Amino acid sequence: MTKTAATLAENCVTVSRSPRVPSASIDPVTHEIIQGKLLSVVDEMAIVMTKTSMSPVIYEVLDFACGICNAQGELIAQTNGITLFTGTFAAQIRSVIDRFGSSIFPGDVIVTNDPFRGGTHACDLAIVRPVYAESKLIAFAINVAHWLDVGGSIPGSLPPDATSIFQEGLRLPCVKIAENDQLVESIVEIIRENVRLPEMAISSGLCRMVTTSLPMSSTVTV
Repeated sequence: MTKTAATLAENCVTVSRSPRVPSASIDPVTHEIIQGKLLSVVDEMAIVMTKTSMSPVIYEVLDFACGICNAQGELIAQTNGITLFTGTFAAQIRSVIDRFGSSIFPGDVIVTNDPFRGGTHACDLAIVRPVYAESKLIAFAINVAHWLDVGGSIPGSLPPDATSIFQEGLRLPCVKIAENDQLVESIVEIIRENVRLPEMAISSGLCRMVTTSLPMSSTVTV
């Protein structure tokens, strides 16, 4: 992202599908250009999700949502996904900020599905990646999607007779699944050994990590 994109993110200008009043610190033309670019980025994130995922819950049911939030976790842009997931973006990113603070670096990717840290239930995993401009953290890319299985007492990880969260499967409370753009193999192995469909789970996680890298590679020319 360029300095202009960074300025827009810092000013917390929320991008939506309807016209809004531009920020006083940025001219209307630049505002519209940046708005269009941010919307195209989150839409591209969604397209990559559906084209690369092995899970029918993603490419057929479209049980996911993608977005970009500013450095404080406030929503900037979102694709047309599951509204419930979009509503958790801020809480989950703030949980990441609370967990790591200044220990978030370029190339980190954080995974969380903890209902006590802004999530919905164990099957809905959030992938969060920090976005940097000129070595400064300016935003977070996030997607939240449903996994078919995360372990637990029954296949599908949705036991109707559950009396404890531990019966719902593996819980990942804001852990780094990648550092310096390299997978943390110990976390991948924990996931692989605790779900019933490990290949689908790991491949789904990898494609979602790719989607969160798109805002990093996108540039805005004004």
